[in-house]
Amino acid sequence: MARQFVGRERERQLLDARLRDALAGDGQVVLVAGEPGVGKTALAEFAVTRAKSLDMTVGWGRATEEEGSPPYWPFRQVVKATGGVGVELWDPRADRGPGERFRLFQAVTEFLLAAAQPAGLLVVLDDLQWADPASVLLLVHLARNVAGSRLAVLGTFRHTETGGLRAGLAELARESAVSRIRLDGLTETEVGQQLAGVTGWAVPATVAAAICERTQGNPFFVAELGRLLGSSGEVAAELPAGVRDAVRARLGRLSADCAAVVSAAAVLGSELDPTALAAVADRSVAQVLAAVDEATGAGILTAGAFAHDLIREAARLEVATVERLQLHERMAEFLMGRSDADARIGQIAFHLLEALPTGDAALAVDWAERAAGQAMDQLAWEEAGTLYGRALAAGGPLGVADRCRLLLARAQALVKAYDVDAARKALLAAADLARTVGDTETIARASLTMEGVTDFVWDETGRALCDEALAAMPTQDSAVRARLLAQQVASDSWRTLAHAEAQSAEALEMAERVGDRRALVEALRARQFARSGPDGARDRLALGDRLLEVGGGLDDDAILWGRLWRFDAYVQLGDIDRAEAELVPIAAAAERIKSPLARWHAVRSQAAIALGCGRFAEAETLGRRVEALARQAGHEGALLPSLGFLLSLRAMTGDETAVRDEVLEAHGDAMAMASLRAVGAVWKLTTGRRDEALRLYRTLPPLASVPGFVLLPAAGGTADLAAEFGDAETSAQAYRMLSPYADLFVCGGAGIVAVSGSVRLPLGVAATTMGRYEDAVRHLRAAVDINEKAGMRPYAITATYRLADALTRRNRTGDRLEAAALAVLAASRAGDLGMLSLARKAQELASSLAGRAKGPLSRREREVAELVRQGLTNRQIAATAYISERTAETHVQHILAKLGFTNRAQIAAWVASEESR
Repeated sequence: MARQFVGRERERQLLDARLRDALAGDGQVVLVAGEPGVGKTALAEFAVTRAKSLDMTVGWGRATEEEGSPPYWPFRQVVKATGGVGVELWDPRADRGPGERFRLFQAVTEFLLAAAQPAGLLVVLDDLQWADPASVLLLVHLARNVAGSRLAVLGTFRHTETGGLRAGLAELARESAVSRIRLDGLTETEVGQQLAGVTGWAVPATVAAAICERTQGNPFFVAELGRLLGSSGEVAAELPAGVRDAVRARLGRLSADCAAVVSAAAVLGSELDPTALAAVADRSVAQVLAAVDEATGAGILTAGAFAHDLIREAARLEVATVERLQLHERMAEFLMGRSDADARIGQIAFHLLEALPTGDAALAVDWAERAAGQAMDQLAWEEAGTLYGRALAAGGPLGVADRCRLLLARAQALVKAYDVDAARKALLAAADLARTVGDTETIARASLTMEGVTDFVWDETGRALCDEALAAMPTQDSAVRARLLAQQVASDSWRTLAHAEAQSAEALEMAERVGDRRALVEALRARQFARSGPDGARDRLALGDRLLEVGGGLDDDAILWGRLWRFDAYVQLGDIDRAEAELVPIAAAAERIKSPLARWHAVRSQAAIALGCGRFAEAETLGRRVEALARQAGHEGALLPSLGFLLSLRAMTGDETAVRDEVLEAHGDAMAMASLRAVGAVWKLTTGRRDEALRLYRTLPPLASVPGFVLLPAAGGTADLAAEFGDAETSAQAYRMLSPYADLFVCGGAGIVAVSGSVRLPLGVAATTMGRYEDAVRHLRAAVDINEKAGMRPYAITATYRLADALTRRNRTGDRLEAAALAVLAASRAGDLGMLSLARKAQELASSLAGRAKGPLSRREREVAELVRQGLTNRQIAATAYISERTAETHVQHILAKLGFTNRAQIAAWVASEESR
């Protein structure tokens, strides 16, 4: 039965244009969203017809809601339809790491891009709302690589059921090759046209209007209700309230044998397998084929599948619960008896699980675990986590050891999928069960499952599990013992680590003695934590090199972390150019890994540089991505720094939109929360809430309790706050802690979220508060130069303003004149960059100094003023007067300060008036 197509002129034109763009070598991705039955698949079928008319190849893949479908199911169908040898692409690999998932994604992408040459290829991915998470990630990867190809991708999904698709849609929205179409209901006129096509006669306008109102123009609903109209068009008695009633009426017209087969098919899946249906429905194959023919004639089935998902869903609802469970059980038995049962593990597990509670729970658990293991082999971690969870929920005679094994396997899958919150729960459940039978090996494995994830919510528990496992195991060398020692150090990352130096060294030596690569990687990570204070920057650089060496250039995890450690070290050493150079391989490794955690680290590094260099719009975009990734994972170890970054950005720009106040009060005395409250206090100051800022300032822990990896940002932030509140004693503490690191940059030593320029800046601020103006001026002059050379524009401007303030306070001969010039300069530059709060403060200082700074211009200043009147830039003035551009700028600022002006136009007008006298 041909699908009737009404309306959608604009959408068809857009699809036609996108297909032609793809044929011209400009690959395209089009996403079609709408409610069930609105015509998404019909529009996709139009695109297929149009593509074939343009001699393009077509591959159609459809996601399904059956949990037994294998990972990447829609892509498997597409690859098969376009001539690919799917088994080769989807074979499980020995390496189950994130890098292997990238290689799989790239292999599929390269296959499809090649298949699009030279005639073009249209890939249709239908019902993406049911796609497994791995398929969604593969679609994002494909969308990022269609540029310059003859590939067009058309995806359809129900906007009412985005679920796991939501994060993928957000990623796709950033790609320039992606277009979106939202399908709504038909108009009354179009509903009338569709009804005429269904009934064969012109339906009165009043009837069309009634049906349009009842169905909201949904084409599927319209068609179903149209089929129930009598020839007179009477609707009052026969117009059902919903589609289920409409479908029930159509099913009621089928023969008993046909209805039984349709019901079984509706329960078991959207694809009809006559042999399987015959076995399950207790019919002969001939009887099943006859039933299929009857259902096809009635419009229930088409081309061996249900005519529409809503028909199947409504038919399934008509099946009694006991009958439904028995159908699933018989289907599982049939599939297990097939010679290709090993290739249908996921399907068998699905039907066994769906047969519960009347089915065999032990058998369901066994097959679900096998299916989960297969999903792990195929790098579909999200699906594996779900399957392990279903195995645990299946019940049956599971002992403690079995439950612990399944819980740890689920946690491992969830960690890989970056669902930290759910992973924590699984690990705690496993540890609690293991403790009841004294199973210390499981407790050790539970702790080690969180390797590589810094999460202060988990760390205290993880530390206790490490202690418990170490106390119970032999003291001789082993890979597990080395990893536990390393994990202890990592779990203590939010504390001052008195034991970390010796213990990380012990773990590293043990790992090297036993020759275990995983233990060596984790020991290097522990060593990096132990050396995360500002005195360990060069050591961390060497540790990053060592990790890259261990990875051999092939391990993406090692590449990611080795580069991240180098990035952190270079930033703290003030070598911003080399730090930025690390961002490219970091982003590439994260893209290959495909883990949201890897992306979080890559994006937070990019955001830190963008903020430090004053690229505020870019920093805002990146900051929101960082926060979204952390929230998605339920990972507070990433969320709090992400919120702190956004607060830092808002404090710098004077933006009053920020996190809710209650967020700043949460989590008690956690060191991460203390850091967030410090940033929150600075933000409140910039928005004029001084009393609230003071209250937060008073809750901050003493600097002596701050762990080394956040020492510089904690002391630097404290110096700023102490200056605002005139706290000379705390300023002196900050000064003492910062002094040994004057040549470094203010940032963390393990996981940089923000970089605040040279340490000389907070040293100068603290010295000013203490009344040590000579030291303040010395530090701040250096801070201006260092930050300018490093490209840290916001902090060069801030140092300029702070230097003006320190000179004003010192008040030596010439200090106030220089201060006035510097204040004008800071106000101008801050305003241009968007640092509105600082611009206001600098302008206030400049205004207060203007009256005192007035005086006659020097001869050189008069020359410069004349050049300003002529409209020359600072660079042109420098070339004309044979001075440096920096000197020219200084002369202009001095002129502005002496004359009490704020802009160059005022200088020009003054010179003109002087000449006219």
